[in-house]
Amino acid sequence: MRGKIVYAGILAVTVYLNMLYHWELGNFVLAFEGMFLLLLLCNAGISWSGVSAEWKHTKLFVEEGEALQSQIFVRNRLCIPVCKLRIDLSYQYAGEEKKRKERLWVAVRAKEKKQIAVKHLQKYSGKVCAELVDCRVYDVLGIWSFRKRMKKKAEILIFPKTYPIVTEVTVQTSNFSLEGERFSEEVSGDDPSELFALRDYQPGDRMARIHWKLSARKGEWYVKEFGRPVGTAVLLLLEPVWKEGGQSAAEISRYLQTAVSLVRSLLNAECSHVVSWIMENGELERARIFTEEDVYLFAIRFLETWGAGRASQESLTESYRSIYPQERYHTILSWRGEGGFFKNEEQVFAGHLIESQEWLRQCVLEV
Repeated sequence: MRGKIVYAGILAVTVYLNMLYHWELGNFVLAFEGMFLLLLLCNAGISWSGVSAEWKHTKLFVEEGEALQSQIFVRNRLCIPVCKLRIDLSYQYAGEEKKRKERLWVAVRAKEKKQIAVKHLQKYSGKVCAELVDCRVYDVLGIWSFRKRMKKKAEILIFPKTYPIVTEVTVQTSNFSLEGERFSEEVSGDDPSELFALRDYQPGDRMARIHWKLSARKGEWYVKEFGRPVGTAVLLLLEPVWKEGGQSAAEISRYLQTAVSLVRSLLNAECSHVVSWIMENGELERARIFTEEDVYLFAIRFLETWGAGRASQESLTESYRSIYPQERYHTILSWRGEGGFFKNEEQVFAGHLIESQEWLRQCVLEV
């Protein structure tokens, strides 16, 4: 804008002098200034055709509260430098409507591929859609400019900080009859469909478990140990209910903190379980949690797909039962945010998100 004002002032002075004093060189100077203006227009147009920008990584991971530095590659394919380039960025939390905008100014030398560092301080957990909206390429003096739409997107997944929740597994849940396609690699069981190990015969072993063919071939008694199915007696449903007026990034972050904390607390209590939620496209998704790695993979998948602002037409419990009618669970937990905390469809706590966090910190969660 400053360049335009200065150049317009120069043109006005030239015209004024030419009209007032009948300046002999006035027409020549005015023609030169007009030609120079066209030359600047060509400079901006050529620069526009040779410049491109993109994210170095389209998916970034960071812990809540930590600083993140993303990279943008700006490339100039021309033999002339681009003296002035404006890059417009926008950031939007999943579930929020408002966007935060940022503007960068850079200069790129001829035939240069420049890397620009963009720093972010992620105050809240969740998924952030970072978009490289467009570039505006200027001439040398910044008078003419052309806009170049980029629409290059990147996802920033911000993992929530968890807090401790004391969880106790009841005897009923521990003794709940499990069925599953996965078997324990450490402990034997009573499922004859899966062979866990073969061992030497010991007094007291049942004759039905003797491996007759192997014993006859080896000349010694061998006993079969059967597999122990690893199933899940607990189902955790993540179906948030938000207060009127929508949800903010802070509220989404609190919900995520509690959701991941519940998953981790169940695993710490040696309680394998299933977590289920509604994705952004309206479909039901679930994850089985057996190990610490499963918690990490769940957190990534949940942040990637969770429809934070989506309102389901039916309850998640009904959707889950209609899709998996054969599955049985001893305990079904439902974390509904502002809607409260439920156990086997009975509400055990009602309150705001902050109050729910305090309640979970102080209570002993029995499953």
